[in-house]
Amino acid sequence: MMNHRDSKNQREDGMKTALVRNDRGFTLTEIMIALAVFTIGILAVNAMQTASIKGNSKARQITEASNLATDRIEKIIALDYDDPALNDSDGDGTDQDADLDGTDDDGGNFGLDHETAVTADHETTSVDGNYRIFWNVAVDQPLFNNKTIRFIAVYDADPQNGGKGKVIFDYIKKK
Repeated sequence: MMNHRDSKNQREDGMKTALVRNDRGFTLTEIMIALAVFTIGILAVNAMQTASIKGNSKARQITEASNLATDRIEKIIALDYDDPALNDSDGDGTDQDADLDGTDDDGGNFGLDHETAVTADHETTSVDGNYRIFWNVAVDQPLFNNKTIRFIAVYDADPQNGGKGKVIFDYIKKK
């Protein structure tokens, strides 16, 4: 028959044995799994950081293009109504609404969407050469004695793929 003291000694021996068994450390499998989880986490953080940098770069380009376009808007809008910089130099936005229904009779957009040096009414380039600002004029649009002026700031959004980004502002100047 076992007395109280013997059962206590057996429990203590069992605990010591259990402690010794658990004191072996990590197995190679456990270490490999931990390293795999850690590697996946690091790769996810790296991908997130890369996406964040690209997003910040695009936001900076949009902001800079917007600032340059609004600067040009302020300079152009300060000019007189009949100033040459506010002329429809190629005539694609002048007298294009003979039936006065508010739409371009040629099916276009009064030439307001032209964003190349060949097609736009006017253009300028930023000091650093990274941005081009085009503006097109539609005379007597949307009403008689008004000019609609569309400013389009174009920049290289993705130079590796030939992509262009743009920011567009419309302004109406009355006579």
